[in-house]
Amino acid sequence: MTNRIVKGRLMLIGLVSLFAIPVFVAKAILVNQWYQPGVTNRGVLIEPRVTYQSLGVDNPFEQQKWQLGYVLPEQCGAVCQQQLHLLQQSHIALGKYQTNVEPVVFVTPQSDTSQLDDRKFTQVAVSPEFLSLVQHSEYVIVDPLGQLVMRYLHFSQPDDLVEQSKGILADLRKMLKLSRVG
Repeated sequence: MTNRIVKGRLMLIGLVSLFAIPVFVAKAILVNQWYQPGVTNRGVLIEPRVTYQSLGVDNPFEQQKWQLGYVLPEQCGAVCQQQLHLLQQSHIALGKYQTNVEPVVFVTPQSDTSQLDDRKFTQVAVSPEFLSLVQHSEYVIVDPLGQLVMRYLHFSQPDDLVEQSKGILADLRKMLKLSRVG
């Protein structure tokens, strides 16, 4: 009889351990921050939620289209010109999603708009509050409701710009595919 009791207790301890040990291991991994969550987006999410309206910016495509925008700097040199070209090419590369997205250029009174003469971009005047969130020479994705979703940091090397453009396209396609607003 004692042999049976010992065997039963060992089985109980084994079953409890089978279910309890993974819980304790998972807790230890999370508490010690050994786990790095996988991120598939290449841009930086803009948090907390910020909209054109809260920043005092007029939305030219409200409830109509997504916007892929570029913040025009005060001086538009060679890198800036390449970024404007990549903005245009990124819009073309969207393929079937091209009608859902409008390329825009965010301008301030100090922006060098001379490079926009031969390009057909919608210009959106931005406020200082907007520039406190997004810096000059950065790309921004805005949803049809006017919410700033993601921004892409400024790179100065041409090789980085092409990779950044590929990342923007991948993120934008994913958002357009999963979107319920546009």
